[in-house]
Amino acid sequence: MNDLKKLGEIFAALMEERGYNINEHTPVMNGLGAYYVLNLEGMYPALDEEVKHTISLAYDMAMTTINKNKLH
Repeated sequence: MNDLKKLGEIFAALMEERGYNINEHTPVMNGLGAYYVLNLEGMYPALDEEVKHTISLAYDMAMTTINKNKLH
């Protein structure tokens, strides 16, 4: 997740320059936001793979929580 994290750090710094504070989120979450806001899909294959992996992990974590708490 190195590229995704770095993207998030850059995105947060640039947003801060424009008067927005998004530092309450993790660099990985900021990276995901940047990836989708800037429509980077397909431009950097390694980043695409990191995003897919990160979303898969988040999905698995969410489903574990949902099943644990019987929210379905």
